[in-house]
Amino acid sequence: MDIFDSLMSTIHIKNMVCPRCIKVVKDLLAELGMEYADVTLGQAELKAEITPESFVALRNALAREGFELLDSSQAAQVENIRHHVIAWARMEGERPLLSDYLQEKCLKEYSAISKMFSQMTSVTVERYAMMQRIEYAKELISYGDRSFSEISWSLGFSSPAHFSNQFKKETGMSPKEFKSMHAQERISIDKL
Repeated sequence: MDIFDSLMSTIHIKNMVCPRCIKVVKDLLAELGMEYADVTLGQAELKAEITPESFVALRNALAREGFELLDSSQAAQVENIRHHVIAWARMEGERPLLSDYLQEKCLKEYSAISKMFSQMTSVTVERYAMMQRIEYAKELISYGDRSFSEISWSLGFSSPAHFSNQFKKETGMSPKEFKSMHAQERISIDKL
């Protein structure tokens, strides 16, 4: 199947992770004279079919901003899974099981979701979710307005000790050591 047959009026975009990303994509589409019905995280609904020339122009414009057009159904599905994992990881307080959450959001069995994600990314969904939770924990620690226990509970860890162990496993340092290293760089969530 040719990419332009499959795109029609929906394009899938990798690395869209926040409302500012949506604004940037809307602005790029407007610059290129492409009318859209809607732009959400990971995709844009265009009002007309995309031509090969428009596709190349859009791909290049998106690349300059750090985005990437996805050209396969599986790649688009993996990007959708990433968005849901990020949303799940940033939930505060009680949260559903990751498997239940992804099944509900993706409308697929978790085993199929997990297998496809692992094959396409070389990392498991669970590992990716933990990486996202730890990056969010780094963000919360850097704000300095919550204790480690509060962060632990708000991110859904079973205990502060579990949080500390997972944090150390991911970063090589305890949350306390991380906090004392003010210059420690965080990783952008779209780079995980």
